[in-house]
Amino acid sequence: MSVSSPLSLRERKKAETWAAIHEAAAALVLERGLEQATVEAIAESVGVSPRTFFNYFSSKEDAVLGMRTPTLDPVLLEEFSLEHNVLEQVSGLLLAVARSAYEGGDPARRRALMEQYPHLGQRRREHTGEAEELVRRTLAGLLAADPDWSAGAEGFEVEEIARMLVMLAGVPLRFALASPAYESAAGVTAETLDSSLTLFHHVQRKLS
Repeated sequence: MSVSSPLSLRERKKAETWAAIHEAAAALVLERGLEQATVEAIAESVGVSPRTFFNYFSSKEDAVLGMRTPTLDPVLLEEFSLEHNVLEQVSGLLLAVARSAYEGGDPARRRALMEQYPHLGQRRREHTGEAEELVRRTLAGLLAADPDWSAGAEGFEVEEIARMLVMLAGVPLRFALASPAYESAAGVTAETLDSSLTLFHHVQRKLS
């Protein structure tokens, strides 16, 4: 298991500024409404310039939600294997990449804001799509490099297989996100994802 290195002073300051902008954006939306919470107003309340704002967030909506560009930590691929439990592993990658986009902030407040402003929910879905595409590209590379998968299957190319695997692996994750337990928790956990995967496989066996 890898151990995270302590953050440098520069990294800590960047993390603090990111959090300050996010908190100010969410607070201003709750106070004034989404339309009135402009980038200029958010930046002014934090004491930074609009230019600095865009160094941390690509849009006002991202700042309100506390969303980052999804990333995939290479460490997650060190134990990835195409020999067994591929679906579970891809589901785990999807969860990790999705978390990289919205780690931090208040999940309950985020959900409330998305319910109040559907446009924010659309932005969240766009981030989810970006996360899925990142995993798909990564998985396609892994399949192409594996002798057992590189030739494709049943006339379908590696890219198509990767897309199908990501779509299938996303089902248990979406099920967990839609469950009542998620609404009262900080988010999807490894345990809730495992439970969804168990149900997925049970239904799959019943249908096959």
